[in-house]
Amino acid sequence: DFAGACFHSARWDHDVRLDDQRIGVIGTGSTGVQITTALAGVAERFTLFARTPHWVLSLPNLSYTPLGRVLHRRVPRLGEVAHRGWQWVFEHTMSHAATRPGWRRRLVGALCRACLRTVRDPDLRARLTPTDDPLCKRLIISGGFYREVQRDTVDVVTDDIARVVPEGVVTADGTLHELDVLVLATGFHAQRFMRPMAITGRDGVTLDDAWADGPHGYRTVAMPGFPNFFMLQGPHSPAGNQSFIQTAETQADYVVRCVEVVGERGVTMAPTREATDAFNAAVADEMPNTAWVGGCDSWYLDASGVPTLWPFLAHEHRTALADPRLEDYEVRAADRQQAVLVG
Repeated sequence: DFAGACFHSARWDHDVRLDDQRIGVIGTGSTGVQITTALAGVAERFTLFARTPHWVLSLPNLSYTPLGRVLHRRVPRLGEVAHRGWQWVFEHTMSHAATRPGWRRRLVGALCRACLRTVRDPDLRARLTPTDDPLCKRLIISGGFYREVQRDTVDVVTDDIARVVPEGVVTADGTLHELDVLVLATGFHAQRFMRPMAITGRDGVTLDDAWADGPHGYRTVAMPGFPNFFMLQGPHSPAGNQSFIQTAETQADYVVRCVEVVGERGVTMAPTREATDAFNAAVADEMPNTAWVGGCDSWYLDASGVPTLWPFLAHEHRTALADPRLEDYEVRAADRQQAVLVG
């Protein structure tokens, strides 16, 4: 019923005027935090509807200096050196903390709580304080969120939303929050993976059939019963303790090597049920060590409440996908009239 501009963050309407408008954002995940940081100082009035507060680690988003840009342009290898350096730091701190208890996890928790204490108003700080431990949900990185929500023109509303009316949003306490623009930073279907794409394997079994009890696979890239089917960012990929880009590159290199085997030998290949079950058993054994099983509700969890993430150290994903273990695969001569490579 809202009479103003209303859209999901993934379908942003760039024709909508934002400056000096009354803007409301529903959602406090990574997207909601990014939008708040960008628009709180632009809006006449900014209202953040925060059903669930999240831990935010205030790390600066540094800009390249003119000298830095010149050096990177003249010495391209500096980019790789910087990338590997930051990768090492991340994997030995944040990534390690998510999957292993110990001083790194305690350090990240202490840093998150210290960042939250920069919110001076005790009432606002209480509304922004999560009930779960840091890293149980996806940790949000923002250099400006806590600064922006302390503006006089920003309201953080934690009351339940009762309904949306033409003038704005009405919360459970009966308050009407009048708005000109309403942005829905309400998340995504993270457990859908490549669906609604329809994929059918051997004997007419669909991927929906195979995943009736929850998404799973072999080493984050393949599925038994689905020959020549390979995934990027499949179930149990290290989305919570590794860069999506690094993960995709590791998986893409592995898939290319599998495709080469398929092409050179004229075969189809699918992981065996035994190898897939062994991988998932190892994942289940390791999962209790992670921070993701702390009792919070997050998009990391499948329908049964089990995280679908990589519970090992980040570098172990690269090791696991260094080369295809053909002994883990069922390799068959391809029927040239029926074999289709999907991926």
